[in-house]
Amino acid sequence: MPRILTPPRTCGSTPATPPRRQWCELSADERAPGRLRAWLAGLLDDWRLGRLADDLALIATELATNALRHGGTTALATLSFSGSERASRVLRLEIRDSGPGFDPRECVPATGAGDLAESCGGRGLLLVAALSSRWGALDTGAGQLVWAELAVD
Repeated sequence: MPRILTPPRTCGSTPATPPRRQWCELSADERAPGRLRAWLAGLLDDWRLGRLADDLALIATELATNALRHGGTTALATLSFSGSERASRVLRLEIRDSGPGFDPRECVPATGAGDLAESCGGRGLLLVAALSSRWGALDTGAGQLVWAELAVD
């Protein structure tokens, strides 16, 4: 029998017209990234953006794992879709946590290569940088918000 993943803890949304925005609170446990991936796949299907599911799933896993590992408490995931047929369309994932933060320039070698032993950890942020059209991190004063965007063709 297949295992059913429950959605993240608390979820909400804005109206269905662009910009669309959905958010969920992620519990601080190792199952949270899997729940997040399932929740995001459902949203992408609803928004007819299923073709972005694989890239977004990998980005979400990396960002959520980092937030939960370094923040140690619940995290807030937000997915938004903006733009129109005439303007650039962008899918943006944000993960906000209460961790100490980091400078992304110190974590991802500028060339995409180099000695990862001096980076912040593994290759997760290199994957985020490779798959997204843009990404970054902001100090929120009470933690950090890390975001990644995918261009929607």
